[in-house]
Amino acid sequence: MGLFSKGDNRQKHQEQAREFLFDSEELEDTYGLLVDFVAFTSHRILFVDRSLLSKSRSVVVSIPYGKIEEIAIEKTGMFSFSNNIEIATKKETHALNFMKGSDVMGFYRKLSERICR
Repeated sequence: MGLFSKGDNRQKHQEQAREFLFDSEELEDTYGLLVDFVAFTSHRILFVDRSLLSKSRSVVVSIPYGKIEEIAIEKTGMFSFSNNIEIATKKETHALNFMKGSDVMGFYRKLSERICR
């Protein structure tokens, strides 16, 4: 099995995310995506972006909270939201596709709070 695997396997995701932390950084939470996961740390978010390269390779993206300019979630019905969140920086916009059943609104609220501080 590769460095990143499919599925909402929180313990495995946490172990994998810790590999990318620097000494004073702490892992706060992880969320399962359709492809791999996204992690909150004390300083930034980390996620795998397969769209930047071929499907056989992965790029780990690191975005400090202060560099996030905008986040978006699509409302799909009167009381429901999609499983997709977009994170925009000056350079580009990243789409995160969450697994069905993931706490997308929890992620959105947590990230909103972090970038609005």
